[in-house]
Amino acid sequence: MTKSAQHIGMGAQIGFGFVIVLALMVSLSVIGLRYVSEANQRLKDIALNNNVKIELATKMHSALRERMLSMHSLPILDDPFDKDAEIQRFNAQGIRYTQARNQLEHLPLNRQESDILARLRKLTREAQPEVQAVVEMAMFNSNQQEAFARIRKVAMPAQRAIAEQVSALLELQRSQTEVAVENAETSYGRVRTLMTSLGTAALLIGMLIAGFVIRRVSFQAKQLTDQAMYDPLTGLPNRSLLRDRLEQAIELSKREQHSFGVLLMDLDRFKEVNDTLGHEVGDELLREVGRRLNETVRSEDTVARLGGDEYVVLIHKLDPTEASFIANKVLTAMDKPFHWQNQSIDISASLGLSFYPSQCDDASSLLRCADIAMYEAKRSSKGYALYSQDQDHTSRGDLSLKSELREAIQSNQLCLYYQPQIDNRSGLIAGLEALVRWNHPQRGFLTPDTFIPLAEDAGLIDALSRWVLKAALDQLVTLHQRGTMLNMAVNLSARNLHDMELPDTFSRLLEDSGIDPEYLTLEITESAVMSNPSNGLIILTALDKMGVTLAIDDFGTGYSSLAYLKRLPVDELKIDKSFVTDMENNENDAVIVRSTIDLAHNLGLKVTAEGVETQDAWDLLSMLGCDQSQGYFMGRPMSVEKLDLWLRESAHSSTFASALHAV
Repeated sequence: MTKSAQHIGMGAQIGFGFVIVLALMVSLSVIGLRYVSEANQRLKDIALNNNVKIELATKMHSALRERMLSMHSLPILDDPFDKDAEIQRFNAQGIRYTQARNQLEHLPLNRQESDILARLRKLTREAQPEVQAVVEMAMFNSNQQEAFARIRKVAMPAQRAIAEQVSALLELQRSQTEVAVENAETSYGRVRTLMTSLGTAALLIGMLIAGFVIRRVSFQAKQLTDQAMYDPLTGLPNRSLLRDRLEQAIELSKREQHSFGVLLMDLDRFKEVNDTLGHEVGDELLREVGRRLNETVRSEDTVARLGGDEYVVLIHKLDPTEASFIANKVLTAMDKPFHWQNQSIDISASLGLSFYPSQCDDASSLLRCADIAMYEAKRSSKGYALYSQDQDHTSRGDLSLKSELREAIQSNQLCLYYQPQIDNRSGLIAGLEALVRWNHPQRGFLTPDTFIPLAEDAGLIDALSRWVLKAALDQLVTLHQRGTMLNMAVNLSARNLHDMELPDTFSRLLEDSGIDPEYLTLEITESAVMSNPSNGLIILTALDKMGVTLAIDDFGTGYSSLAYLKRLPVDELKIDKSFVTDMENNENDAVIVRSTIDLAHNLGLKVTAEGVETQDAWDLLSMLGCDQSQGYFMGRPMSVEKLDLWLRESAHSSTFASALHAV
């Protein structure tokens, strides 16, 4: 065989070997990529399923904790209504626990998860008679020591056994996620090693393929990590990563003996932006808020998004004395308008702050306390609030009162008081203002300032407004049937101007009562109108077309625009009592009242003055041309029984005047 033939044969062998190696590399690449893809999919499925399971198990754990608190509370409650409310909370948490467990059982489960859920069902079934016995003992047995002993020795161990199984389920989910991530990383490492160990004959192709696989693996691994630990919309850490960072901060704080703070922020009126401008604008707004928060705090601090429009900032080495500085800094960043396609959108926020270790000693408590403080900030409209233990009681009390208010609307615990409105020219009664009161079984008579904000927060304001209007119209029917043809004024809440169904609802109530719309006046504050001018104008226009009278209440205390005021279909201005009460002695108040009366009359509006408490105030208002007045001088708000007596005996009553004329 010649050398040429030998070279040809060798080349053929090398070429054959190269083809084999290349085919092997291609085969290995295909197998490796498929293996990686399958591992990625398994990891993704585990991550998604485990996130859902962790959330449901967390709900179960929270419900068990609340039930244990209720069991401790029941024996020491003396008032049957309080006991009934606590039992309702106890049962509601049981329903919450059962719903979460049922949802878990319908998810794909492995053997360990099925075993834990089976033990949970068994323990729950065994504990139920003991728990029920404890509840009945707390309800009907006055022996607190016996009830506490039964709780401590029987009920609580059973509840703790259930809680331990829920904790085991949570720990199992976390360990499964960690194992899945470790297995995936091991698989990725094997693929990289296999691809880089291929023969030198196809080194270039092998390197290209290996590089491609490595990049693909790294990209997918990063994607999965981001999905598990970061919010997909804003790119900020999510609840899972935030909890890890909080645990790390607690350990660091223990070692270095310093405090840190947790700031929980919620955007005000975000739902209005979403509903009005669409989710695309809402999503961009959420991303912009995340950017502003990151720019406001230090690089070592953590900005996380919990979901919706809630954000949390973990601020290292922060002392409670520095809270106002950081809170105002964040609020200032939020106050800057958000711009979208040449449209400026004002955003604001409410903040709650809690601190480790002075206030809370674990991650869950830090978030819970910051959440309580945030709702205190919303309630007080102060922008931010620091957590205090008093807020816990206030929060629980408000929650209880909201629940009781729903029942009060349905069970006639509410009633109306009526304050006369007197015509300044004739001195006779022209109308009544209906003022709602709550005859609470334990707390006595509550004024609107106490429960109207709670009704707005709880979404009960529409039901409350319907009740007030119906009750006022029923009283008006009674008066008209007696021949007392008075006008009735009813107050609207700012939240009513978000209800586009309000005009239709009021129209039906008027039609059912048979009252002519001209005898009904609806009062709304100027600040309420200006807070939602677009919807407010639509709703007020619809009410005006029905024929009812519309009045701007507390005029002069808000921030209304006169240019906008003249566009509103209003018929009356009510001068706030803060200007009327001292106008005989305060020249500035007198000028404001005079100017308001002139302004209203020039716009063709009627004027009612509130807070008239003296003869001098009445005389001055009459001299200035005020149309009608109300206040303690003529008549305080009164029950319907006292109103009947007042209408018979008051000098301002047309009935009294007719009787006097007959004499």
